Parts: sequence; structure tokens; C-alpha cells
Amino acid sequence: MSKKLLHRHEFVIRWGDMDAYNHLNNTAYFLYIQEARFELLRHYNLDYDGKAQCAPILLHTSFSFKRQVTYPESIIVETYLVKIDRKKVYLEHVIKSSTQNNLIYGVGDALVMWYNFQRGVTVMPPDKIYLFLADDS
Repeated sequence: MSKKLLHRHEFVIRWGDMDAYNHLNNTAYFLYIQEARFELLRHYNLDYDGKAQCAPILLHTSFSFKRQVTYPESIIVETYLVKIDRKKVYLEHVIKSSTQNNLIYGVGDALVMWYNFQRGVTVMPPDKIYLFLADDS
């Protein structure tokens, strides 16, 4: 399976996310990616909070920095489904400039699993996730 674009979300970089060198703080990349994952879940009407019996949890994430983001800037976070391996859902997040075509600031990955909070165990992802594999829209 080749990776599949699931969602795109645009953010305007906040001045408060800059570091002393006038670059986007390294931790802010992860916060924007986290927010993009949340927007992905909302977009597909998937449960995402502890009030639900089962909801996604993040097991692993990493990020490869390609270019520095400087203020002012708007970015687009593209979220791709890389693969589903039984209970594990692998995502890729690409952070791009929304003002400069083809400028990629970095690429992150995330391993997500669904967790049953009442039973305290990981469970299979909701059936909707498997529709991503077949849906070409």
C-alpha cells in the first residue's frame, strides 16, 4: 500500500511559538502536528477523548527537521495513512509552507492505537479506519 493523503490543515504561525533565534521552537512542530491529528479525527467523526469508551492514544512520534520556519508564516500539515498493521495505525505528517510552493519544513511520523479505557487494553481501530484504505475520494 502506498501512503494516502487523509487530511490537510492550515495554521498561521504564532509569534509566541518562536525561539530566541527567530525560528519556530522545536516543540511547536509537535504541537501543530498534534492539532492536525485532532482535526483529522474531528473531520472523520472519530472519538478522540477520554469520555469515549475507546479512543486513540499516541504510542510513538518523531520528526525530521528539513528547513527552519521563520515568522511570519502559514503552514499546511498534511496527514497521510502509511499503513495499518492489525491494531497499529501508522501516520506521516508533512509540514509545508502555504506561501511558498514545494517548500517542506519537515516530516513526522506517528504510531497510534485505540485504547479501551474501561478495560485498560488496546483494541482494534474502528471500522471507519479501514475505509481509508478503499476510499479514493
